[in-house]
Amino acid sequence: MEEHSSLRDNFKYVRMHSATSINEILEINDIQRLEHLARMFAKYQMAGKRYETKAWHVYFRRIAANPIVFYQNNAALFYEDNQYESEKFEVTDPTLIHGDLHIGQFHYYLDDISGERVFSVRQHKKKLAPFTWDLKRLAANLALIAYRQCFSDNEISEILEVFAQQYIRSVLLPCKNMLIRKISHDIKQSHQLEPLPLQKQCSVIGSLKVEHRMHEIDWQSIDSVKSLMILAEQLAIITAHLHCQPPITVCSMQDVPNLMIENNADCCTRAIQTSLNSYVKQRQLIDEIRLFAIMYAEIAERDYQLFFKNFRNERIFKGPDTLMNTQIQHPLANARRVAILIVGGGIGGMATALSFARAGIRVRLLEKNTELGEVGAGMQLAPNCSRLLDRLGILQKVQANAVFPKQIVWMDALSGERLTCIDLGKKFIKTFGYPYIVVHRADLFQALHQACLESSMVTMETNRTVTSVDERPKSIMVECADGMRYDCDMVVAADGLWSSLRKFVCDDGPPISVGYVTYRGTIKIDQVSKEAGLENVQFWIGPNMHLVQYPIRRGELFNQAAVFKSKRLPDDTDRWGTKEELNETFGVGCEHVKNALELLQTNFRWPVYDRNPLSKWSRGRLVLLGDAAHPMLQYAAQGAAQALEDAWALTAAYKKHGPSKINAIFREYEQERIPRSSKVVQFARDIGIYAHQNGMEKMFCFM
Repeated sequence: MEEHSSLRDNFKYVRMHSATSINEILEINDIQRLEHLARMFAKYQMAGKRYETKAWHVYFRRIAANPIVFYQNNAALFYEDNQYESEKFEVTDPTLIHGDLHIGQFHYYLDDISGERVFSVRQHKKKLAPFTWDLKRLAANLALIAYRQCFSDNEISEILEVFAQQYIRSVLLPCKNMLIRKISHDIKQSHQLEPLPLQKQCSVIGSLKVEHRMHEIDWQSIDSVKSLMILAEQLAIITAHLHCQPPITVCSMQDVPNLMIENNADCCTRAIQTSLNSYVKQRQLIDEIRLFAIMYAEIAERDYQLFFKNFRNERIFKGPDTLMNTQIQHPLANARRVAILIVGGGIGGMATALSFARAGIRVRLLEKNTELGEVGAGMQLAPNCSRLLDRLGILQKVQANAVFPKQIVWMDALSGERLTCIDLGKKFIKTFGYPYIVVHRADLFQALHQACLESSMVTMETNRTVTSVDERPKSIMVECADGMRYDCDMVVAADGLWSSLRKFVCDDGPPISVGYVTYRGTIKIDQVSKEAGLENVQFWIGPNMHLVQYPIRRGELFNQAAVFKSKRLPDDTDRWGTKEELNETFGVGCEHVKNALELLQTNFRWPVYDRNPLSKWSRGRLVLLGDAAHPMLQYAAQGAAQALEDAWALTAAYKKHGPSKINAIFREYEQERIPRSSKVVQFARDIGIYAHQNGMEKMFCFM
């Protein structure tokens, strides 16, 4: 009893008080937190490596890998933040703990006989402290992994509860020798889940000094809630055994010098069991561990992003003074809280903003250009596009400036022969429910833009170039070139073919040139011969080329687009697909094509690009939409229509599942849209192949 009392007295020196709590850390602004991080690194990390430049460089590069590695290698920061936290769960007696318990401290070997994984903990200098410190440090690591794998808050909370419950069950066993987990095949037993892909449930747990090849726990391979829950249970058992096994090492602390505890396992076990001797206390511990881990995981994510956003190069750290005096490139603005952020102010972005607004959901839209607008000429809108414009409430405005062609006609560009046509009259409208119309691209955009301006649910900002996207535990942080930051629940990347955000979902490189170039423009209708077919959409198709013509803007303008395959190798310059090549290619056409070429405006040159369809459009809280997700060749005239279908499907999924279930929203959206858009992408490719055939091949296509 005297020894036990002495431990309690010494423990009082360890427990100090401070006004800073975890909740307050979450509330302080980024500049204050960054200053704290700089002080901590100067005090703890750089001081120990001051004369070891290489060691510091290695350390810096290691922690830059990801937030989990950053967290695992900064125990001093964790304890500085945590040691003064006000706790509802009281630990009156100290115990010997590991002191730096995280997933990186655990490893395993394969049992020679059973082939099962046998886990152990790396040796570490023990501390005299509340046993909850080990639990919090490990639980926060589990929460970080769960966040990185995009598990929901409810799933993370369940994992942490399982972890804490298993620890309590293990330490309350009548004998610590019973801390051996037997695999049960009873389907009624709780938490009987599928084993981890790289770890089997172990039959023996402990710190065993056996010569075996040890393996690290590969947390990146954990791709399901079940797998992480199994691992959490395993680590809880190991931690309980660690806290209850006989410590032989000497424990010394800065505030309690010369304190030695040897062979005091019974004391440690008794202290923990006393702290957990009622259901109320057990529930308090579970709730506290769960709440702390979720909050501190968010802090750790934020710390990682702050530190490496401002200190990118380890060579700037020549000493603590250098670190403290380093100037931040630009002050970090406090983040603006946004539920749904849409990046991209084109047709897809505007349609998405309006779709959410019509559903009563507030959104914010960012556009990188100084003004909102569309560059281009004519575009064709099939019935599926008109249907969605009607649902958005702007179809009448669009149709007021549109032209309703009577037919789509395919003509041979070389001979002038009529190949085939599609009638767009009453039968077509009755079949599909809506007419086929052609419009000026700017007119469609203006209708969308005006509707967004009139909606109180849409906020639009221009001159906002997104430079980075950082996933956080409960949100996603978007930063712009001017320092403006947005803390979002969901980000919709509708930033087009050259999307800067697509790489955060799938880094598949830039769009691929297909070797074709488009020259397009409009002329006044009175410049066009009446024989040009002013009531139809006409496709003049030939080998490696085609010409599209139709009237737009109430019949006042005539749109033309000439597409051809360059004989030169595509590159990033404009030295291929030139006007000279244009004239040479279409110079072999029929009289109508040659005449059209003379009136073709060549100010707008558009190289044609393609991308392969993606199998996944989202990652974390970021989702792709429109050309950012599925750019398609223009031959099917479905680019805008597919973007509108995306917008409507995403809004419907959001309304169905609610803002808290981002994973479910994106899953339903992808399941509905990826198969359909992929078919349309291939359909557009097929049209391009058929349209650019030659001779008998072309005739066969239209038989």
